[in-house]
Amino acid sequence: MDDMELPILESLYDSQGRNDALITLLVELCHLLSACLRRDHDTLEEGIESTSIDETIDVPLQIDPYAQLAKTLDKLNKRSGHDGTLLIRACRLSSQSGDGVLPDYQVFFSDIVMDREAVAMMIRRVGDHMTYLNALVSKAFTTFDSFKVLTLHLKLTGDTPELFERLRTSIAIIAKYPQALRKAEDIEIHNNGDIVKLALMKDEKGLPDPNLTMLAGLNAIKPDAMKMLVKEVCNWIKESDTSTGAHRYAGIYDAIAGVKNLRQKLILPPIELNNIRWLLLDRTVGKLPKAKAQIARLVDEEFENTSFDQALYLESLYGSDYNRVNARELGFRIKRVSDMVSAIGDRPKRGMIMDEILANIQWRMEKVPDDVVRQLSVVNGLLSVKDGAEIFEIGRLHEVAARIIEFYVGRLDTRQKMRRIGGKENHFNARDLEILSRDFDISPMDVREILSLLERCFNAEGRFSKIGFEDCVGEFSRYEAKVFEILWHFLKQPMQRDDRIAFLNALQLLFVKMEKPEKALRVLLGDFLEEPETVRFSNRNAMMLANLLLRRYNKELDIDIEITPEEVFLVKEGLNREAATASLMLIDAEREALFEKIRTIHRKIVISLDSGFDSTDDMGFKYLLSLEREVHIFVALLGGDVARSVLRSAINEYGNPDSELYRLAEDSAMIEAFLQHLKVLVRGLGRSGEAIDEWILDQVVGRRQEFLSFSKESRHETLVKRVMEWADRSKEEVRSRRLTEVA
Repeated sequence: MDDMELPILESLYDSQGRNDALITLLVELCHLLSACLRRDHDTLEEGIESTSIDETIDVPLQIDPYAQLAKTLDKLNKRSGHDGTLLIRACRLSSQSGDGVLPDYQVFFSDIVMDREAVAMMIRRVGDHMTYLNALVSKAFTTFDSFKVLTLHLKLTGDTPELFERLRTSIAIIAKYPQALRKAEDIEIHNNGDIVKLALMKDEKGLPDPNLTMLAGLNAIKPDAMKMLVKEVCNWIKESDTSTGAHRYAGIYDAIAGVKNLRQKLILPPIELNNIRWLLLDRTVGKLPKAKAQIARLVDEEFENTSFDQALYLESLYGSDYNRVNARELGFRIKRVSDMVSAIGDRPKRGMIMDEILANIQWRMEKVPDDVVRQLSVVNGLLSVKDGAEIFEIGRLHEVAARIIEFYVGRLDTRQKMRRIGGKENHFNARDLEILSRDFDISPMDVREILSLLERCFNAEGRFSKIGFEDCVGEFSRYEAKVFEILWHFLKQPMQRDDRIAFLNALQLLFVKMEKPEKALRVLLGDFLEEPETVRFSNRNAMMLANLLLRRYNKELDIDIEITPEEVFLVKEGLNREAATASLMLIDAEREALFEKIRTIHRKIVISLDSGFDSTDDMGFKYLLSLEREVHIFVALLGGDVARSVLRSAINEYGNPDSELYRLAEDSAMIEAFLQHLKVLVRGLGRSGEAIDEWILDQVVGRRQEFLSFSKESRHETLVKRVMEWADRSKEEVRSRRLTEVA
């Protein structure tokens, strides 16, 4: 590629070169921070240096790791697109109690999240010569864990010596803090050759606080003066009304750092250690929402244990890994949430706190696999977990938490009945109707009617009947607002391939009757984008149906759905404008989720090309490529800026014979699949492209000989020729449209 091409075709699929370099830099930063902590911890505590990592890792840093840290921070600061801050945060805390489980952290900088998994994926991608990064990450994360680090929020210092000296002092305080806390003594730090003693500063509850201690160290605040400051700020928070914004602060230090007139008088530490706010925000900036601030203060005031214990309470409510928890761990999280509900009492903002707890735990319970929920049991308010043959009692729940778990446990039976719908012995009782009514926000009577119609769509053997569905379409359409959501929920369940295809085809009949297909599109796109970091089997069905809903129907009613035909690119007047407008608005609002979903799918395609790839989940190369194809067709039908970004990025991958895809391809069948995909992409870009896209398509045509070199078979030559013909046609289509617009 020439220099002109890179800014135009920066790949949506990770911009791998940039991201890999940044991940490497973040690993280096973590290692240097940990080396500074170890160096400044003069009297070693048991456990801090007892790692299995070879000590030669630190040999280059034995003289002064701070010199290298300054250079690394400067490199990060010079990168574009960041806010001047970086966040290191412990993750999967409740999973780390088992033997052999390594401490894990996530590092947030700009739009990158670095953790063990991201490093492992990068090494797999670029080669074994980068495996040394694993050792650096392990050394750094083990050190952070030994120093009881839950969060480290760092402001980049740039190249200002004064700011970097404040950072050095703050790191020295953090390094000495655990020992001073354990021995209940002052911290001793070196300052221009002198030894300075610093007392541990305490919060409003009389508990030592590392951030207040750093604040005192940088501003030479005596203990009595800090006590007075803490008291004044605490009284201000208690006495203020909501208009002052005081209720957004998670704690005393948070308020001191956030109030303008205090912030201007004091030197704030460039590092914040274990500030509860950074357990609640996903990124390094942004105001803490009032509800989250109230939760933070509830935990801080009612559960006066260690910072780690408080972090477990917050993880129980806001954890992002509920799709991976085991039953016992889930039980402990539910118990903590129950304790939080019990602790609310008559606190101010009681309703806000309760709403925040209920919304979050219910959203997360939706992510828990059924086989994990099935192991839970609530009898007379007592939560138990069945672990194999053993029944483990977790504890008694608040009635609100008990009802939530009883609902999700009971829903398993209802969902099982939904999967067996049409079976002779399958009967829905009042409890089932109540659960489905709550699930889909419709009345039990409407649920009963829709289930009755669904049962008529299956024959005596429980197999789906298209004829039966056709008889019910008119009645289904009376419930348009909710019926598709229920049908889609049913379609997501595992079913035989023949039934699935028949069901997908039958839905077209319902689409014809829909007055507002955009409602169904919102259901499909919402489900597709709900977990952008994962891929589910239902994702392809969602995109195929979305492609159907974008078009008005005629002869297509007789076409079986297995894959969306390329001829949809010819649809112009047949595009449903209302549905397309609704979709454009949704993906524009959720463009980051869409981009992340596309990156996730493409990463899995690349991984599936590895000869050592284990496709035990059957979500292999063919499925993933066909899913990506459906997404590309969908955005091409919509057009607009998002579509052009996606299609250009994809052409940068599939239209370049030197890309990773072609390097990893094992056989001619894979190369043929990539070329077929490229044909879809160039046709899609022809539909929505702009002037610059003529040049992009020219680039594809210019690589004809490189593509031909992959094989001498006539079939391959014919396919390459067809791709190039479509690239030329698309280029002419773009040019013609541009000239028409100019005229």
